[in-house]
Amino acid sequence: MIRFPKGDKMKELVEGLSVVMIAKNASRYLNESLSSLSAVADEIVFIDTGSTDSSIEIAKNHACRIFAFNWCDDFSKAKNFGIEQARYRWIMNIDSDEVLDFNDAKAILGDALMNDSAPAYIIYQDNLFDSGEVIQNMAIRLFQNDPRIRFTNPVHECISEKLFSHWPGFFPSILDVHLKHYGFLSINIHGKHERNLALLQRWVEAEPDNIIGNYKLGSALFAVGQKAESLIYLKKAFENIPVSMDRYTFPFLHVFAINYHNALVSSGKTEKYIT
Repeated sequence: MIRFPKGDKMKELVEGLSVVMIAKNASRYLNESLSSLSAVADEIVFIDTGSTDSSIEIAKNHACRIFAFNWCDDFSKAKNFGIEQARYRWIMNIDSDEVLDFNDAKAILGDALMNDSAPAYIIYQDNLFDSGEVIQNMAIRLFQNDPRIRFTNPVHECISEKLFSHWPGFFPSILDVHLKHYGFLSINIHGKHERNLALLQRWVEAEPDNIIGNYKLGSALFAVGQKAESLIYLKKAFENIPVSMDRYTFPFLHVFAINYHNALVSSGKTEKYIT
């Protein structure tokens, strides 16, 4: 049993894996998702933020540990609440529209969790689109249940800020573990842009110089066709990025560059800004 500091107390953690999932009205893929995770998880911590469908019943059928969380327009707070309920030394952060591709996942994860020196790992997210195209993304989804590692940002939440501040120079190894992600299918995307835009706008109002906040808001505005307004925020993100920033430590830079370039091209500003 491992002990980590938790505030003024000590949290006792058992060797193993806790999957943490937050959800609301997630019944469409939830049974498939939880079935895939049950094979690798020692527990599934299910944080419900106000479901009115069958999500809670499905979670009960998979023996999840279920907790209610009053939604406060902050994904990080909900996920950090979930981590606080976890009993095992490793956390896997999974969304309710993601399904673990089992294959060799159990063996790969088993080996990774034996490595005490690694605070986190990257795994693959395979994003499905209506066209049949699959676009692969890498994300830090597996990490130690250490109080120094917590989510930041009210939306597009991530652990990178805390992880790299406490482990400077560290870059996670990539595991050949895949999550099939249904979130970008048109049947699932409805309403998400509007929800995220509201959260992003509040975030940037509160932190006007936040690089990720401006980048994400600019990208979201571009996605809904507000191209001129999107450039305001993408340009601000670009201007705030330190020249010395390491693309390996900040892996969003590659995608940011593509999004910013596309916005500039679309607005006819390529010669002024890109050359």
